[in-house]
Amino acid sequence: MKPDLIVIGGGIIGCSAAAFAAERGASVLLLEEREIGAGASGRNSGSVQYPFDPILAALHLQTLALYRELAAASPDFSFPTDPAGLLLLTDDPAAAHDRVDELVREAPHLEPRVLTGAALTDAEPMLSADLAAVRLETGYPIPPDGATTAMARRARELGAELRVGTPAAEIRRDRRRVAGVTLADGAEIQGDAVLVAAGPWSPNLVDPSSAWQPIRPTHGVTVQVEVSTAPTHILEEGVVHTINRPVETGGPGPDLESTFSMISVGRTSTVGSTFLPEPPDPEAVAPLLLSRGARFVPGLRHAAVLRSRVCTRPQSVDGRPFVGPWPGVEGLFVCVGHGPWGISTGPASAALAVSAILDADEDGIVPELRASRVVGSSG
Repeated sequence: MKPDLIVIGGGIIGCSAAAFAAERGASVLLLEEREIGAGASGRNSGSVQYPFDPILAALHLQTLALYRELAAASPDFSFPTDPAGLLLLTDDPAAAHDRVDELVREAPHLEPRVLTGAALTDAEPMLSADLAAVRLETGYPIPPDGATTAMARRARELGAELRVGTPAAEIRRDRRRVAGVTLADGAEIQGDAVLVAAGPWSPNLVDPSSAWQPIRPTHGVTVQVEVSTAPTHILEEGVVHTINRPVETGGPGPDLESTFSMISVGRTSTVGSTFLPEPPDPEAVAPLLLSRGARFVPGLRHAAVLRSRVCTRPQSVDGRPFVGPWPGVEGLFVCVGHGPWGISTGPASAALAVSAILDADEDGIVPELRASRVVGSSG
C-alpha cells in the first residue's frame, strides 16, 4: 500500500513528524538507515534550552508544550516541570553584567542575574570559587536519546511504520513531482509526499545535482562521566549563546577549539563539546575536554569516565533550519539544519512541516525558516 507520507530519518524531527502525521490519520512510513537517534538526536548533551534567537524562540516554546504532551502519553518518558536553570560561566564579572543588561532587554522572561562569590558556590558548590555566572531560567535536562526514543514509540502506537536498517538511496521524481523513494537495495516505494529529515545527510537526497550544500556537518565530542555530586544547573562556558558555526581546527591538541558544557541527569553528567568540520577521535579528545572542564568544575579531574562519543550536527549556513516544501519539486518537503538546537526546537519544526504536507499550509512557517530561501543563494 502506498503511504500518505514517507519520512526519511529517525531523529527527533523525523520521529516527531511521523507521530504528528499518524495522529492526524495519515499512513506514515519512516525509513532510518541505522537506528533511532543514531545522529545528534541520540548523542546530544541532553539539554532542552532557550536558543537565543527570536526566530527559534517560538519553536522552543512550542517544543516545550509538545514534550509535556509526550510525557503525559508516555509512561517511559518524563519531562521536568520547571527548568533546572542555566549558568553561563566566565572569568569576567564585567562581561557577565553586560550580558545580563542585554538579556533584560531581549529575554526578560529568562530572569537573568549575575552570581559571584558565595552566591555562585551556594548555587553550585562544585564550581571554582573565582568564577562569575549569568543565571537564566531555562534548561531542561533529559537523557540524550530520551525524547527521540519516546517520540518513535509514540509514532508506532499511533500506527506509523518505522523501518530501521532501511536506508533511502534516492528520492524518485516524475518530472517535477515526487514519485517515491528508491532504497539502497534497489527496491522502490511509491509515494506522493516525502519529508527529508536526515540531518547533515539530507542535501544529497534533496538535491544531489547541486554543488552548493546548504547544510553541512559539525562534529561534537561529548564525554559521559559519573561524579559523586552532580550539578543541579546546566553549566556552559561563556556569556554568549552556544557556538552555532563550524570551526576550522581539529585534532586533540592545543589548537582544538572547544566550549565547556555539563548537563546532568541523576549522577551521570555529559561534558562537552566541540564544533568541528571533520569527525575527530572521541577517545583522544575526551581527556582534553575534561582537563579544560576542570577549570570550571575541579572534580572533573577525578571523574569516572563512562564513555565518549561523537555527535554529528546538521549545521545550516545561516544557523536556522529549513522547513517546508522544497522549491520546484511538488511533494518534496524538508525539515533539516537545526545545528545544536534539534532537541530544543525540532518537534515544533516537525509540526510545521506536517501542516505544510497534510494541509498545504505554509502560513505558520515564517520566511526566515522556509526552505525556499535557499533559492538564489550561494555557499
